[in-house]
Amino acid sequence: MTSPTADRFIGSTLDLIAEKGGSQGVNLREVARRVGCAHTNLYNYFDSFDDLLWAAFRRVLDDYASHLFRDLDSLAAEERLEALIANLVAYPQSNPGWYRFIGSDPISSAGFPADILDTVLAMKQQLFEAFRSCSPGSDQALVDQACDIVYAYIDGESFNLINERVVPGEDVAGRVVGNAIRLFGLLTRPD
Repeated sequence: MTSPTADRFIGSTLDLIAEKGGSQGVNLREVARRVGCAHTNLYNYFDSFDDLLWAAFRRVLDDYASHLFRDLDSLAAEERLEALIANLVAYPQSNPGWYRFIGSDPISSAGFPADILDTVLAMKQQLFEAFRSCSPGSDQALVDQACDIVYAYIDGESFNLINERVVPGEDVAGRVVGNAIRLFGLLTRPD
């Protein structure tokens, strides 16, 4: 649980990250200006600017996880697969700055919080379980491997989109969802 002022620091950081399309160019003085205080006030709530970035990172991970697994429980396996993949594709499109922040922007690993790794591993396990639920009766190891490959494909396409390396006017989301579903089917098909 964070204090209201610490929450304002995190919220202002996330607003700037969203506006700038990532954390590059976001700095302590700019965040403090948004919060309406001196930049030194940050040290009353965080050990360093990197500590603030890790708190913001944690907040984005929570948002990402809640988005990925939303509205899946009541769906049949095939519908659940399409909805899960659509969720994976939609998040980076809706939140390009935040996605770049958690996916590729550098943050000093000197103060890397252990709970971040725990959260990422728990999300990966939850993603594996969601994909397994979409393919009942399939070999679990095969589904997990397919999940890794499909996620890597979606991640790559998401960065193409974020970096504006797509054909103008193309329905990128539709193409990526369709390709990811086909790829998952091919990778989990018994030979």
